Amino acid sequence: MNCLYIIREGMKDFTEGEKKIGKYILSNKDEVINLSAQELASKVSASPAGVIRFSKKLGFKGFTALKVELAKENEDEIIDFSEFISEDDDTKTMVKKAIQSNINTLEKTYRLINVNVVEKAIDVIAKAKRIYIYGVGASGLIALDFQYKLLRIKKDVIYSHDSHIQLATASHIGKDDVAIGISYSGETKEINIGINQAKENGAKTIAITKYNSSTLSKNADMVLYIPNEERELRLGAITSRISALTLIDILYLGIVKSNIEETKSYITETRNVIEKIK
Repeated sequence: MNCLYIIREGMKDFTEGEKKIGKYILSNKDEVINLSAQELASKVSASPAGVIRFSKKLGFKGFTALKVELAKENEDEIIDFSEFISEDDDTKTMVKKAIQSNINTLEKTYRLINVNVVEKAIDVIAKAKRIYIYGVGASGLIALDFQYKLLRIKKDVIYSHDSHIQLATASHIGKDDVAIGISYSGETKEINIGINQAKENGAKTIAITKYNSSTLSKNADMVLYIPNEERELRLGAITSRISALTLIDILYLGIVKSNIEETKSYITETRNVIEKIK
């Protein structure tokens, strides 16, 4: 995780007290590395417990873990190519904007990744009896891609483009299953209903959503974040898909590497069957 980037991304959702802590860290990175929680708290008129809670909200075990990550950071500026596409743009400019925007999004996605959460999500999915995936619209395309990947390695995975069918399957989720909800906004009603039902049934839940305090991010057991850059009529509408696809690729590769030889045999079997129709 990139501490500075996460603070900037989450600033609008912080409480006033959290904003004071976040702004001080952003402006005084080198100093903060050498401060205790009590010393930082006194500089921003907060409590040491508040500093620790803020650190945990960012995804760290505590203030010490936050400082360790902060000390590692050498944050390079990301060039912003997410401005409106102009009618005056020639094809070369359009190509540059699209490619650079995707590159930027992948860099931002990397900065948001909490490796501990990723490892936990991989373990839960790998051990699940059944995998239920929820996503509608553009997020449904992400869900479909993940379903296809998992089916090829002999995972029992359930997904439907129809949101009503998705909700119908939610009632059958058991405690040995995992439910994965994909929603950029984190407020898609169908996705939240499915995730909530899964939790009620005792299943583990994973969310893939933008970095904010959304309903989905609050309800899921594990959250993998997409950069918060969706803007009307801007390239963010395209790049958020790239970010989500990258996250499911990471989960897939993590599952695969736990038993590569067995996975190879499953993929070979599925490929051989598909070859019969060619």
